[in-house]
Amino acid sequence: MPEKAAQTLHLMITDGEVSPGDKLPEAELADRLGVSRNSLREVFRLLARERLVDHVPNRGVFVSRPGLPEVVDVFRVRLLVEVDAVAGSTPGHPAVERMRECVQRARTAASADDWRAVGTADVTFHEAVVALADSPILADLYRSLSAQLRLMFGLIGSPRYMHEQYIGRNARIVDLIQAGDTADAAAEMRAYLHDAQEQIVNAYVSGRVASA
Repeated sequence: MPEKAAQTLHLMITDGEVSPGDKLPEAELADRLGVSRNSLREVFRLLARERLVDHVPNRGVFVSRPGLPEVVDVFRVRLLVEVDAVAGSTPGHPAVERMRECVQRARTAASADDWRAVGTADVTFHEAVVALADSPILADLYRSLSAQLRLMFGLIGSPRYMHEQYIGRNARIVDLIQAGDTADAAAEMRAYLHDAQEQIVNAYVSGRVASA
């Protein structure tokens, strides 16, 4: 039960349903997840190991607020994993169609001005990118990174500012892979991740991301 409840809470974070710094009320959350308070505390321990929640003595448990070192570290791993996955991809891989579907979901959500949904589609797009590598170990690793990444997005303040420019860039990466231009697709992914990291880091450095 704790593992299943942890997956549910993990998904709430990845979908942007809870935000960095939010307090997680034990009674309400235990009832929603269908677990006892003791089991919920085990859930919190599991997610704390993934750096997704923080226990503050005498105050409770809160959704984590990633710092600048975590941003740099997460993007270092993303560069190692995603660029290589794209470089070794093939046009007919099932994950390519998943990537295309994520782009379409993002475009639909943007048309409806639902930028939180655009963020969710973007996170799912990059999970599909990792799936190109056909590695269950990498897929498990990236699920944890996805939640941390969503928390970083949540600190920026404007989902549209964070995600709008990348919808078209995601589509371009899919087009390049489907055309068999994996070298160009990998180069585009590298530049994409560099720009995304710089965008988030600049928000921290400029003070638009407030300290906890």
